Amino acid sequence: MIDFTGKTFIVSGIGGIGAETTKLLDSRGAEVILMDIDEKNITRTKELLSGNNHSGYVCDFSNVEGIEPVVRKIVMEHGPVDGFVHCVGVGAVRPLKMSKYDFMLGVMNINYFSFVEVVRCLSIKGNFNPKGMNVVGISALGAFLGNSTKTAYCASKGAMNAAVRCLAKELAPKNIRVNTVAPGVTNTLMATNFEQMGIESEEIKMIKSRQYLGVCEPIDIANAIAFLLSDLSRMITGSCISVDGGKLTS
Repeated sequence: MIDFTGKTFIVSGIGGIGAETTKLLDSRGAEVILMDIDEKNITRTKELLSGNNHSGYVCDFSNVEGIEPVVRKIVMEHGPVDGFVHCVGVGAVRPLKMSKYDFMLGVMNINYFSFVEVVRCLSIKGNFNPKGMNVVGISALGAFLGNSTKTAYCASKGAMNAAVRCLAKELAPKNIRVNTVAPGVTNTLMATNFEQMGIESEEIKMIKSRQYLGVCEPIDIANAIAFLLSDLSRMITGSCISVDGGKLTS
C-alpha cells in the first residue's frame, strides 16, 4: 500500500532503527540520504540497499552549528526532500550528582537540538517539496515514564515531543507534518548497552514484563515511521505514536 517511488528521504542516525528504516524505504522505491557521524555505518548500510541512487553524509550531531552546511549540501546535490527521519540519539545515564550542565547539554544537543535544527533547515523554502514534507522524530517512552539516572535522556525526549506539537502547528501552512514515534524496549544496540551499563536486572525484568507483547524489533518501529511518512497518515500531525508492546497500558 505504500509506494515511495520518486520520493527523497533523509534518515539521520543509521543505528538499528535507522538502518532498518533505510532498508524499508529503499524497498518501497525511495531515494534515501543517510546522515551519521560514522562513515563506516553509512557504507555498511548502503551495501544492504538494492537501489543505486542512495547517498551518505557524515554529520556530527553534537555540533549543532555544523548541521546547516551539511543540509545545504544535501539539498544542493539532491534537490528538495520529501521527508526526514531523525533516529539520532544517545542513551547516556548518570545519577543527579553527576549530571552537571556540560553533560546535560551534550545529551540535549544530540537528542533534541539537532532534531530541531535539521527541521529548521529543511523547512526553508526551496529545501522541501512544495507539495509537502513529512518529519518523524524517534522519541522514547522516557518522555512519559521517568526513571532514576535518566533525567537528561528523558528530558531530551520529552522536549522533542513538546516541540513537535509546536512545529506541527507552525509548519502546517507549508504542508509539513511533524510527528514522533516512541519505541518500547527494542532489540537494538542501545538497549543492550543499557543492560550492560549495570542497570539492575530486576528493573529490566520488570520493564519487559510490562511490555506484554514482547520486545520490539527495529522493523516494528520502521513500519510506524513509514506509515507516518506516507499519505495514509495525512491527517496525523503533532502526535506521538507509541510502539511499545503495550507497556504504557500496564
